[in-house]
Amino acid sequence: MKNLETEFKWEGQTPRAFWRMLSAVKKVAGAPAVSAAKVLYITDIYLDHSDGSFEKERLAFRLRRYSKQWEATFKTRTQLVNGKAVRREETQALAGVQNLSQALAQLNAQKRWKKLPVCGLVPLFRIRNKRRVRLITTPHFQAELAFDTCMICAGEKRVFLKEIELELKRGRAPAFDEFAARLSSASGLARATKSKVRTAHALLKGENI
Repeated sequence: MKNLETEFKWEGQTPRAFWRMLSAVKKVAGAPAVSAAKVLYITDIYLDHSDGSFEKERLAFRLRRYSKQWEATFKTRTQLVNGKAVRREETQALAGVQNLSQALAQLNAQKRWKKLPVCGLVPLFRIRNKRRVRLITTPHFQAELAFDTCMICAGEKRVFLKEIELELKRGRAPAFDEFAARLSSASGLARATKSKVRTAHALLKGENI
């Protein structure tokens, strides 16, 4: 069975956006349903072949480093529809890897993963992220709330971005969707129209951000 990721995104650039969303979550779910925050320092490096084959197939392939661990992930790229994305996501740990060179070498040796060619990949851009994560547990679902403070680095270009994500971890999707709608209303925050990855690709192409 394919692994599906379901998440909602909200704009984080609005003044006090993180506080407004956290207040909304505690109001809608109840404070006891919300865990204490955990801070993660994440570096995501997005890769493609020199001919842009992943981009043409609407795939996003990344290497992630956090807490001295490395992992590889690929996702089907989808448009955000009212801030919501549903896509296939596959992840594998890269055991023993300590840096980017070793990660690329392991992928080159592996050659293919889930029928995807993973040798000869080159870095496109990086996203450095200070992520504050809270777990939300309700009778109907469990979700992860993330407050992201990012620096997107594409060549010599830099963009600072703040974003709020809510990802369904398990449980009933309709209840999760209803919860997200109530958060939008309670927080007054706009749903995101462009993801961090789409922003980075636009930066690479010289488009207006």
